[in-house]
Amino acid sequence: MIARSGLAALLLIVPFEPRFTVPFGFLRLSLVEAVAVPCFLLMAFGAVRRTPRIKAPLVALVLLFLVSLISAGLSHTDPARSFKFALRLGAMATVAILVSRLQSRDVLWGFRALALSASIAGGLALAEGLGARSLDIVLGVFREIPFNVAGVRRASAGSEYPNLGAAMILYALLIAVTLLRSRPFFRAALVIALTFGLAFTYSRGAWLAGFAGLGVAAWFESGRARFGPLALYLAVLGVFVGGAEISQLRLQGENANDFYAATYQAPRQIALDSSAQIQVLVKVRNVGRRPWRQAEEIHLSYHLYQNKERPLVDGPRTKLPRDVLPGESVTIEATLRAPRKPGEYLLMWDMVHENTTWFSGQGVPPGVARLIVGGDPDNEKGADAADPDTVRRTAVLTPTPDDLAWRPSRLDLWTIALRMWGDNPFVGEGPDNFRWTYGARAGKAVFDTRVFANNMFLEFAATLGTFGLASFMAALILALWGGWRLAPASVTALMATSILVAMAVHGLADYLLAFTGHYLVFGLAVGAISGYPDQESQ
Repeated sequence: MIARSGLAALLLIVPFEPRFTVPFGFLRLSLVEAVAVPCFLLMAFGAVRRTPRIKAPLVALVLLFLVSLISAGLSHTDPARSFKFALRLGAMATVAILVSRLQSRDVLWGFRALALSASIAGGLALAEGLGARSLDIVLGVFREIPFNVAGVRRASAGSEYPNLGAAMILYALLIAVTLLRSRPFFRAALVIALTFGLAFTYSRGAWLAGFAGLGVAAWFESGRARFGPLALYLAVLGVFVGGAEISQLRLQGENANDFYAATYQAPRQIALDSSAQIQVLVKVRNVGRRPWRQAEEIHLSYHLYQNKERPLVDGPRTKLPRDVLPGESVTIEATLRAPRKPGEYLLMWDMVHENTTWFSGQGVPPGVARLIVGGDPDNEKGADAADPDTVRRTAVLTPTPDDLAWRPSRLDLWTIALRMWGDNPFVGEGPDNFRWTYGARAGKAVFDTRVFANNMFLEFAATLGTFGLASFMAALILALWGGWRLAPASVTALMATSILVAMAVHGLADYLLAFTGHYLVFGLAVGAISGYPDQESQ
């Protein structure tokens, strides 16, 4: 009972990881990580007191943890940060070992708890997708900003990113399909609701992963209704994709450039006194597929960066003088305000669809310029700044690059990951270091450090090298092999196997295991398979 409580309590909160952290010794942990510590103790106290068998998937996870420690120690980027991430892989191995020592009924209760909490996440996604914007206050605890694609909200389901929320909904869907075999009508209703919630995340990798996971569940089910959940799943997604242009767009490419696309003509260099304000003429052309309507609150603004690294401020909005149809241009008199502190700044003109998205957030290059504050007292304040074809005389400056708004495609990221793996073939760049180094390897001055390799296997290869990738692949393949053999006789093994299959497929397009809830679920699935048949004999 003690172990069951610890496991259930942990899995009830894994879909919901707030963005704030709490101190824990010399570390700062997320709330889910902090709660995991006492839950691990409860699970350890209630675990079966007998000599455990050495199971190959568990050994592989322990080896993965050891490789990550070595890789962190050899990392030149930030060993302390790498070490913290290595501890996460240690937590993944720990939960797998603890779950393997629990009784079967306790593990089953854990899966039920995960199904309940992840179903709540699915409900949040469904509500957000249907337009319940009052939830933004609650969802803001878990995510930095709302996510949109081509002006359409992507549900995040109580996670930091839509793809993470989509994976959580998948876990609930796969568990529910197995546990509710004897209640077909309730199962069908839940499949429809969760699939619609999943659809509103617009996560293509998760959509494909759901098909794979439900296919596993159907394979091991008997009777005429075995393919019912899979058929409902495909029907809902078919209706969703067929009825919304944005869904079709998501299946056609990486971003929403076909909808949001713009080019900018503005001064390349501007010099102002501290705190000065001028009007700058910016010519903007709509090169996308949708019109820019004044009523939709599409405005011109800018981002100001200091030292090309840190966003300093977003500028005031300037309204469109009229609706701008695809192919049309408009000249906008935008307000530019100089910071108080003298120096050299990076100015990026950017269109914004209010409460929806910045155009640059959809991969559209902004208009790049250089702003010198207090840089040339010989020139008259603000002279020629409103003329798009004139550049003020300022101090000697290095050229302004045109590719600062770099939004790499998955192919770009995969190529960089392969190069990183080739440069550090044995133990990699260090745990969690892909996102901190990929931009520099591509020769970019500014890049988003929240971006991973967008492939679970290449992420391990780049950060932990061949040894780390081999350890992870061994854990995954051995667990899947064991789960496939045990699924006909064990409900927990079947649920674990379908989840691992879904994670492997989803991992081809996204990286999930950097986030607490997902590496704990991975450990749960490996532990559930590794504990059978010992669990069943207790």
